Amino acid sequence: MDIVPRSKSINIPSDTRGYRDQNAALARDLAPIAQITGSAVVPQTIRGDFLGLEIDRTHLVAVCRFLRDQLGFDLLSCISGVDMLDHLETVYHVRSTTRDQLLQLKVRLENEKPEVDSVVSVWQTANWLERETYDLFGIRFTGHPDLRRMLLDDDFEGYPLLKSFHQVPLTVKDRATTQVDPNMAVAGKFQQKGVEHVVQKKLGQGMEERLHPGTPTFGHSFEGHNEDLNSESTTSSAGKSIFGADLDAKEKKKVSRGDAQNQEK
Repeated sequence: MDIVPRSKSINIPSDTRGYRDQNAALARDLAPIAQITGSAVVPQTIRGDFLGLEIDRTHLVAVCRFLRDQLGFDLLSCISGVDMLDHLETVYHVRSTTRDQLLQLKVRLENEKPEVDSVVSVWQTANWLERETYDLFGIRFTGHPDLRRMLLDDDFEGYPLLKSFHQVPLTVKDRATTQVDPNMAVAGKFQQKGVEHVVQKKLGQGMEERLHPGTPTFGHSFEGHNEDLNSESTTSSAGKSIFGADLDAKEKKKVSRGDAQNQEK
């Protein structure tokens, strides 16, 4: 919602009276809108001391053009959607930078067919504002040049700011601990069971802690590696011993053959 200028001190009657005089002048300037809508215009003073109008959706664009061209409301600052359960509403806040005034327009829509004409042709800022309202409320703006979602995914189902919206799948969450008796909230039997607690191990140096990139940090990650190293060392030592035993046997055979030849001679 647009920010409404207020006097610094409400105890100064001249400031308040002056601002209300501006509203009275604006109310007189809004009277020609009756020729567009076919009914008398009844501006209402809204909390914040600015005026608001209720416009039929069929006359919205024509009224907006009148406000821009005749009264100098050159800035559309906000478009809001409202779910009133039995109907929807679109609320427009337009501002005149020359008059320094704010005006609210409200359009009532049906739940079964929430459609209203786009005002992009009047104010270009309506482009993203209407897309956001469509994305969250499902209100379709007829004549919008690119009406599609802008906050949610294209395949998102539903409109989350409608009161009828439910998350899919529907989940039921436990009550917060602040909604129960404090003594019950801290009682042992109501606490979570079977929750794994991670205790940090005190690390040393060497194989217990490696700070090189790409290598595990904790010691238990090297247990399998250590076993592989031990098995390799055992295999290599066994291979050496077997190989050494084979050499000794060959040497003994050579010696025994030599002795046998000497005896024959």
